Amino acid sequence: MKAFAVALLLWTVGTAQAAAPLDGYLAARDRHIVALNREAEAGGVDSASRKEADARRELEGMLKAMVGPVAVRGFPADGRINLQTLLKELGFGMLDGIAYGEADNQRVVVATTEGLLRSWLKEHRDWWPGLGRMPQDPRTALGEEDFYTQAISTEAAVARFAGLPVKAPGAGFAVAMLATARQDVVLDVPDRIVLSVVQGGRVFVAVEPVAAPIAPIPACNAVWTQHEEAARRAWKVYSASKQDEATRETLFKKATGLETEGDRAYRRCFAQRLETQAAFQTVVRQAQALIDRLPLP
Repeated sequence: MKAFAVALLLWTVGTAQAAAPLDGYLAARDRHIVALNREAEAGGVDSASRKEADARRELEGMLKAMVGPVAVRGFPADGRINLQTLLKELGFGMLDGIAYGEADNQRVVVATTEGLLRSWLKEHRDWWPGLGRMPQDPRTALGEEDFYTQAISTEAAVARFAGLPVKAPGAGFAVAMLATARQDVVLDVPDRIVLSVVQGGRVFVAVEPVAAPIAPIPACNAVWTQHEEAARRAWKVYSASKQDEATRETLFKKATGLETEGDRAYRRCFAQRLETQAAFQTVVRQAQALIDRLPLP
């Protein structure tokens, strides 16, 4: 009984010590967000921007202490805070962590902790009202394209084409996908690997351009064309409509819905046929090699 009490005490102390940096960081971040946005809204945009740079430096130091040392071969040794801005503008609300890589996040490793990830998921549950909820289970969320759009992509939506079969390190968890980033629904091919690994209390989110270009798949292009023609007809009806606003809104939703379904059908086709691509195994090996280079315990 005495041994159990001692073990419980040690666990409680350890949990409290682990929570302290997380709570301190979140409190400091939220305090800066409130103060900076209040100042900007009151007309002090320039002064808020100057103070925001200092606040991000402070938060960066706290995050580096929480995340610990990170070294990934092929990526810069010096990391920067992944939060692009604390002002509620384009780029606000990205994943709390340290980014190692290019400023545009086309080739980057973002290191964070499980505690920070769980907190971020809770805050982003309804980040886009009416567009679906962010999963609260980390393993589920890390497989969603919306997670990557909100967490690491500032100016374009991440579009998932297909999952990649990768092995997790030890008892950890890993997920990888072939994707692209875009600002509109267009006929494109995936051009990057996006993956996440959870291991030993740390989380790594990584993006890397594919080393072997992915070729278009004619059968999938045909799927796209079929849906695009239906959407084009719907847009023509909408444009010509002289009816009331409610009817026009219905026509608008039909046209956009056809575009969305066409994009989904195109990407489903791509996922079903991806393994026939000559570059498929090369891309899988590249994704696994990136996972294997991460500093995991």
